[in-house]
Amino acid sequence: MKKTDLIKLSIGQIGNALAFMVFFLFMPTYFKNDVFIGPLENTLSFLIITISFTAGAITYLFAGYLSDKTRTRWGKRRPFFLLVAPSGIAYIFLGFIFPISQISMFIFLSLLATIYAVLYRLEYCAYWSLYMDLTAPEERVTTSITFNLFGTLGTVAALILTPILEELLPFSIITLLVGCIFIGSVLFAFFFGPKENLPEFREELKAQNLIETLKETISDRNFFYYLLASFFFVLGYSTSVLVLIPFLDAQSIDLLLMLPFIIPIAVLYFYFFNKLAKSRGKLHAFRFSLLIGIFTIPITIFLGLIGTGVLLFIQIFLIIAIFLFVVIAILTFQYALLMDLSPPGREATYSGVYLFVIVIPIPIGSALVGPILDFLTFEFLIWPPGTLSFACIFLITVFFIIISYFFLRKIQMKDQSPKK
Repeated sequence: MKKTDLIKLSIGQIGNALAFMVFFLFMPTYFKNDVFIGPLENTLSFLIITISFTAGAITYLFAGYLSDKTRTRWGKRRPFFLLVAPSGIAYIFLGFIFPISQISMFIFLSLLATIYAVLYRLEYCAYWSLYMDLTAPEERVTTSITFNLFGTLGTVAALILTPILEELLPFSIITLLVGCIFIGSVLFAFFFGPKENLPEFREELKAQNLIETLKETISDRNFFYYLLASFFFVLGYSTSVLVLIPFLDAQSIDLLLMLPFIIPIAVLYFYFFNKLAKSRGKLHAFRFSLLIGIFTIPITIFLGLIGTGVLLFIQIFLIIAIFLFVVIAILTFQYALLMDLSPPGREATYSGVYLFVIVIPIPIGSALVGPILDFLTFEFLIWPPGTLSFACIFLITVFFIIISYFFLRKIQMKDQSPKK
């Protein structure tokens, strides 16, 4: 793929990531503080995430199949980009509070969040599959990193701008702004991004129904092990990322003060993992990165508890840097390996199954996080009241990453890393 085409297509990922991260990181806190006030405020807030993400994950099971079977004059991927419009509109209304009962508001927000999540998953599956269609094997790590760097721009924008805007504007204006950026960036990729190879896509594949296609993906042994590894590493890092904002709030650390130190670390990690993939191969590099995380994340169980002022700031920085190491390793390698494992003509179907597997852990993680934050509030050994919940979540993260590493070791494949 030409670099200019790669950049134009990747612009859509800014809006995708921005909307997702505001929804994932900040909306539970908004729901808790402004909508659900009471003893189950965390549980209800994270339950909206659980419901919508579960529906979105199930959507992935048929989203890829639909995209692979679609034939239009715009191709089989790009028409799904247009679903960003209704998805973004539903997203915008998530910031509005109406004078109705809490249970009615819960149902209303759950419905809007589900509409956003389902349509977003249909769009995103086709969006990523277009990358796979247009990328040669030797370009896969570079493409994956570019894709995630633009996603990182959206993530950083969410982390920097949302706390500032929350001080200045009602949340309804924030969801309006984010929803418009979400819609605009994906439509930019639709109108100005690379076009599909229509003659090639009009070639008919062997007829298969959805069930047969899903069975085919599971019968692929390497792909099956990769699905299991992916499920557990996403379950691990999503539980810890979900509590990032509550964790920083509990330690009285301002996220805006932390970001200038964290962003260069994130960029350095992307560079490091690109070099590592070239020297050791994608699969071996991924295993190595998770192994480092297994041995370093337990340190975070103790780092956030002792110290004040500058010392505590440095310790929290180390905690986030350690988690970023694992998260960025996942972002760098997971999609590049997916491209290697997906057979030609089934890219979106395999992507859909894979994306289902890496999304379904998020509602599971949110279902775990809400009750842990609500109920593990007592003092225990060295942990003061309120910090035991974070220690448990970090420990759960390590456990899931260990399981992921075990399944990654069972994959046998010829690594297609770029030749020197």
